[in-house]
Amino acid sequence: MQKPNEGPKLPPKPEKRIIPQAPKAPTIGDKAHAGRLLSEFLRRIAQEKTEFVKGPYGDAMVSKAESMTRTMFKIALGYEEEDVKTGKIKVVKPSAGMIALIFDRMEGRAAPTNLNEDKKRTLPKKVSEENKKVINDLAQGGSQS
Repeated sequence: MQKPNEGPKLPPKPEKRIIPQAPKAPTIGDKAHAGRLLSEFLRRIAQEKTEFVKGPYGDAMVSKAESMTRTMFKIALGYEEEDVKTGKIKVVKPSAGMIALIFDRMEGRAAPTNLNEDKKRTLPKKVSEENKKVINDLAQGGSQS
């Protein structure tokens, strides 16, 4: 029988502290595998036709990739939207960064990895250089492709 001043007894302390092992650090192969899986799932999800867009012939259901591309072009070209609270029309200016991204993608180039080097070449310089290449190709009898 317990004495009236004593509370409930605490369980005995364990003799050894059990520390779980640290998880294994991911290797380059693990990261590459995870990247391939992520890319595969992104492609699958991008192909799902679940988005609605308004077109000249009515609403159409398109893939997520097409909807995202349309949004990219909208941002690149600029657009107007109505503010719901005030009712005023807000003009969103074209985005030079999105124009550059679309231009690079259409030319088949990947995004630049060196940000310092990319800051030296502005968008007008890029466009001018590409136009010079096309004109030089045409002048030398090449095809415009």
